Amino acid sequence: MSDKEKQELTTINQDEVLTPREQMVVKQYLKKVDIRILPIFSLVYLLAVMDRANIGSAINLGLGDTVKFTKQQAPWNVSIFFVFYIICETPANILLKKLKPHIWFTIIVCGWSITCILMTWARTPATLLTARGFLGAFESGLTPGVVGYMPYWYTRSEIGLRMSIFFAAGTLSGVFGGPIAVGLSSLTIGNIPSYAIIFLIEGIVSLLVGISLYFLVYDYPDTVKFFTPEEKELIVRRITNDQGLASKTSMSMKQTINALLDWKMWLYAVMFFAVNFAGVTLGVFGPVLVSSLGFSSIRGTLMSSLPNAAGFIGQLLTGYTMARFPLWLNSIVFAAIGCFGICMVAFTHFSPVPKLIMLCIGGFGVFPNIPIIATWMSINMGGISKRMVASAMTVSFGGIAGITAPLAFNKELYAPKFTLGLALNTACLALICVLALFFKFYYDMENRRRDNNPVDVSHLSEFEQRELNDKHPDFRYKL
Repeated sequence: MSDKEKQELTTINQDEVLTPREQMVVKQYLKKVDIRILPIFSLVYLLAVMDRANIGSAINLGLGDTVKFTKQQAPWNVSIFFVFYIICETPANILLKKLKPHIWFTIIVCGWSITCILMTWARTPATLLTARGFLGAFESGLTPGVVGYMPYWYTRSEIGLRMSIFFAAGTLSGVFGGPIAVGLSSLTIGNIPSYAIIFLIEGIVSLLVGISLYFLVYDYPDTVKFFTPEEKELIVRRITNDQGLASKTSMSMKQTINALLDWKMWLYAVMFFAVNFAGVTLGVFGPVLVSSLGFSSIRGTLMSSLPNAAGFIGQLLTGYTMARFPLWLNSIVFAAIGCFGICMVAFTHFSPVPKLIMLCIGGFGVFPNIPIIATWMSINMGGISKRMVASAMTVSFGGIAGITAPLAFNKELYAPKFTLGLALNTACLALICVLALFFKFYYDMENRRRDNNPVDVSHLSEFEQRELNDKHPDFRYKL
């Protein structure tokens, strides 16, 4: 190995010192990347969450009068989506790496959009559940895919803010989803039931956006033409030094096994399950939960946007807090706020309005942990291949929450108090606090150990060093 190659290898997993000119160029190219990636993927995620969660509004607005579900079948309206979501997530992320991003994202968005449209004519439990299953299968490629796609373009220190914006779009759909559903259900289109118009219109909008992705999604920073030569050289160099270029990385069974054997990934997955249990509660069952406080069905559907609005504000706030405070502290503070708010709803005898305020406080604390945990997992996995598997597995545990939460919020069994479901919410948020504190102490200890015991791996090739992922002696975990 030449001296030049050895010098280049020493920058792997190490922060690069930029000249003033390079710092200016970084700002220039980040603006170009942000304007081309964040708006379109935020819009897609907003539509995805709206298309999966509109079942909650449909149930509240009369779906059960047309599609006759038994008490045992009712929770599967929501759960079946997440069953297929979980099954398909890891294969979906592997396909993202095999196919070009602009092709893959177009396929999955158009797929779930057509499925949502077809739900308009579902009149039996079997047909509706089948459609919800296909919806989950197609949507499974989006969230873990974007979590894996972001590092194609951003270094570890740049991802947090972008993750906050992306996930905030999903929460924003909860703000507008209820009012939009009420508005759409008031339309008259032939003999289509009012609730089914929600599926039809929202599916058509998503389909139009999905088709546009073929032309709007960019694949890799080293293949696009909108950078100047100076910008391209710098972004390629920084991404290569930080985690490696996606266009030069291929999936391997070894990396898949390495990811699955990493206990840290499984703890992040448990944390993601915990926050999504609470997120599904507010996002999908918000209309039912708010109505159970003492409001009418229509008013409950409209007012269910308030906890989501509070969560949206909290998620935007994480764009600031994640850049200035440790991730473990962000996670604990927001989880504690969410735990307090939901506890007040579950175990007090307040009137409806104070309980709604407490539910908003809960939303403010719950939703920010979604981008916090996703970011924390992503930046601590090491290389791209391992991250793709880890992000799919982590997000799939969020899907498990989507299966279990409906069982605890079965309207037929637990209304109007839903004490079991709310108690499980508080337990999940408390668990996040415990695991975040554990990661803080473990990462701090491991980073100090590596600082005090440097290991020379310059004799290894670049490929061999990349294969070490977060086990590379120069890799430092982000707290």
